[in-house]
Amino acid sequence: MDRLRDIGEKKMVSTIASMLHTSARLGPGDDAAVLEMGDRYLVISTDMLWQGTHFHPSMSWWQKGWMAAAVNFSDVAAMGAQPLGLLLAMGLPADLHIKNVQDIVQGAADCCDRLGTDYLGGDTKECSELVLTGTGLGNVPRDGLLTRSGARPGDILVMTGSAGLASAGLLALDRGLNAEKAIRALFEPIPRIKEGTLLSSSGMVTSCMDTSDGLSTSLHELADASGVGFEVDYDSIPVDPETRWVAEECGTELDSVILHGGGDYQLLFTVRPEGWDEVQKLLGTEATIIGRCLEGNVNTLMRGTSYCILEPGGYEHFRR
Repeated sequence: MDRLRDIGEKKMVSTIASMLHTSARLGPGDDAAVLEMGDRYLVISTDMLWQGTHFHPSMSWWQKGWMAAAVNFSDVAAMGAQPLGLLLAMGLPADLHIKNVQDIVQGAADCCDRLGTDYLGGDTKECSELVLTGTGLGNVPRDGLLTRSGARPGDILVMTGSAGLASAGLLALDRGLNAEKAIRALFEPIPRIKEGTLLSSSGMVTSCMDTSDGLSTSLHELADASGVGFEVDYDSIPVDPETRWVAEECGTELDSVILHGGGDYQLLFTVRPEGWDEVQKLLGTEATIIGRCLEGNVNTLMRGTSYCILEPGGYEHFRR
């Protein structure tokens, strides 16, 4: 019988999803679940963060709270939804100072404020180590829902922001480098709510998800959900100068940082060719074309005139 370390998180989630049947508009398999709510959809996402794998020792308690809210609202953003609020369940060690708990709550509340929504409450229980489980709620017009499926050959592949900045932040911390922008991107990600709602309103986006698990993994999941392949132009992937500097200082291949590093919480999406001008007007320099959608089921990476298969990489829970 397979153990979780043998199959990894992705296959485990796929196995669980195959067991479930739902009457919801969308159940397991996308960034969030979607329920009918009058003339709109209710979007619901949940994400768990554990002290042992998600919180770097250098993080403040406030940043831990911010992160717990941000990761959930990033999934809401990927559906094109506007946030309605956050529920936060906290597993807390008995010897934790009340000031630390207050800082966690304040961090989550500040993230909600930044996004124009509310911290609605939650639950607390005693745990041996810190565990924060958020539930993000949002709503979106029925004709504006963004999902992972829907990309078609000929569509343009686009992403917001840059790739690898959060991964560079983790490298910088491990090597003691002064890379404030990268470390802030790692500890205080800003969900792309504004961009997600603008993409929703454009009517030109055919598929969308966030890049929290890394660009290569997100490309694989987006392609798999739509039954297509992507051709990615390596030289078009936006990379922050600080990411390049950190990779060089650490002697780390830039490829591994920008393609396989997680934690960026950008939006990766496809656009109808005739809709690019409209999307560019809405998002400006925050959106960059990095490739195109092709028939087939293989993702390729183009460097000049050479091509190679782009496999999903990066961290996966349960695998060691």
